Amino acid sequence: MYSGRFKHLQHKGIDCEECGFVPEDRVQLDLVYKDGNKKNKSKNNLLTLCANCARLHNKKVRTGKKSILNATVDGDTRIA
Repeated sequence: MYSGRFKHLQHKGIDCEECGFVPEDRVQLDLVYKDGNKKNKSKNNLLTLCANCARLHNKKVRTGKKSILNATVDGDTRIA
């Protein structure tokens, strides 16, 4: 079914392993790497997550990298 390059996709589940979301179609689910290493395609490093949980997971994995979401804004600055 899957070529050798994409064989890890066979481990995609039918619902989100984090929040339990059950999609209408499996395309609504993402396969993410627990450790953030895309080269580590072992079954126990893969998680099936909904889009929201996948983004939260990836943000946690990237801890320490700068993000625009963590930027602080001076309260006196006005944008014209």
